[in-house]
Amino acid sequence: MGREVHLCIKELREQRGMTQKELAEYMQVSFQTISKWENGVNMPDITNIPKLADLFEVSADVVLGLQPMKPRVDWRKFDGVDYWNNNRKLFKIWKTLYWNEDYFAFLVKEVWKLDKPVELLDFGCGFGFLGMKFMPLLPKGSRYIGIELDENELSEAREFFSKTPYAHEFLKQDIYTYEPKKKYDVVVALYLMSYIKHPEQMIEKMKESLKPGGMILLIDSNMEVEQAGYFSGLEKEENGKRRPDFTEVWESEVFHKERDYRMGTKLPYLLKKAGFQDVGVRISDKVLVYDPSVESKSKENDIFRYVYEHEDSYQEGVGFFTARGAGYQRALEYVDYYKQTKEYFDSEEPFAVKTSGLYFVYAKK
Repeated sequence: MGREVHLCIKELREQRGMTQKELAEYMQVSFQTISKWENGVNMPDITNIPKLADLFEVSADVVLGLQPMKPRVDWRKFDGVDYWNNNRKLFKIWKTLYWNEDYFAFLVKEVWKLDKPVELLDFGCGFGFLGMKFMPLLPKGSRYIGIELDENELSEAREFFSKTPYAHEFLKQDIYTYEPKKKYDVVVALYLMSYIKHPEQMIEKMKESLKPGGMILLIDSNMEVEQAGYFSGLEKEENGKRRPDFTEVWESEVFHKERDYRMGTKLPYLLKKAGFQDVGVRISDKVLVYDPSVESKSKENDIFRYVYEHEDSYQEGVGFFTARGAGYQRALEYVDYYKQTKEYFDSEEPFAVKTSGLYFVYAKK
């Protein structure tokens, strides 16, 4: 039993990104005691087991080696339909958060000049969000085709479009195995490329789906831009609580191919590398202002608050950050910042500004 316990404690501590000294401070013992536990010299007192289990967010049986530990993190959780189903409301709201109707209309009419009927293919269309935005702006005779694997999303999309005059078709198909049977005038994707394990391969598939001279449009974000463009009243001189830098966590996600936090800015290079011509980029002019004192902004304020409080990093706490490479103390700083932000948002006069970081990257085949 001693060997099993010390092996589990060490691995669980390292998964948490904690040093022996940090664990000793938490357990209120000396770091030499922690070393003895991990090396099997001594066993923890029985009263310490629940405290260890609580810290590591596992059962006492896992600490004791009676049950196997779960993998450190499911690095490809975004590949599973269950993840998107469980967060359906969040992602539906999230897509609307940064959307600017006037700006998008300007892009369609003045920048992309889509003034003739087109057939538009949407990779990973979800509930048809892009189709809802495109079709009212496109000339009569245009047609929207969406590819999506999730039946729930498809049902919602079909129901919406069945009540419109727009020509449409939805294909229940995995985008990874989809083989284009015809060519389209425009191929689009929204918030897709950040989560693709091999984006270059997906871009090639999109290229195969385009007619000669057709346009590809990929809409994605850069979380670094969002981070640089964020300010809240917590940063006032009397508070001095700056938003921490999350880059180390995001870089760990890139390394493990979970998601790419800078994909919006990388896409022009990827399109150029794939042989596309006339690569252009626009960035959304939408800047969110969270100010609950303005009644006319209540809907936008509610969306801002909902998205913020339902992010994985907010919901999962310390474990989310340590699983993605942050040390324990750093993870505590992240969690403390979320806690203080929540308290500030609940105060009498909360205020925040957030830049979208949403890129519109387009090119011709």
